[in-house]
Amino acid sequence: MIRLFQGDNKGGLADYDKALQYDPSDVFSWSNRGQARLRLGDKQGAIADFRKALELRPGLPVAHDALRKLGAL
Repeated sequence: MIRLFQGDNKGGLADYDKALQYDPSDVFSWSNRGQARLRLGDKQGAIADFRKALELRPGLPVAHDALRKLGAL
């Protein structure tokens, strides 16, 4: 998360990839990786990650809002 806040989107993405290898049920890693992908221009990857976050925790506001803004709800 720190790398994302520092603007290192590629580094943040790599960190979340690693985190999800260890815990694929971490809803916040899915959502935050979606944010990183979105910042890197990977709209489809971001949508997939936000949808996975909602699958794990229906109604998660940040993922729901992101999908709505992306026109993917």
